[in-house]
Amino acid sequence: MTATKAAKKASLQDWQPFEVVAALRARKLSLRQLAKLNGYGNENSLTTALHRPYPLAEGIIAEALDMAAPEIWPSRYGADGRPNRGVAGPKPMLPTGAKPSRLRLVRNRQKGGRA
Repeated sequence: MTATKAAKKASLQDWQPFEVVAALRARKLSLRQLAKLNGYGNENSLTTALHRPYPLAEGIIAEALDMAAPEIWPSRYGADGRPNRGVAGPKPMLPTGAKPSRLRLVRNRQKGGRA
């Protein structure tokens, strides 16, 4: 229970989405305008950063506010200012030591190919 309280405290340090939007509006900007100016095809792309980690969008929003992204979302960044995300890469399909299923070969069979 203590771990969940600590996690909630960390997230409470982050700006709320409405605070970020209000700060942009005070500068006569919107997330849609920032997305267009930065070449995003979807005008709603930057709204993702308000709810989940998205380093590129966070940087764009922070630059528009003349701040650093860790100042707005401190729970998403380490003390060195780098994103504190896990190591990227494909996740293993099977746990280590597990035996592959014969069904997996049949399920993924291509037309005209062999298992």
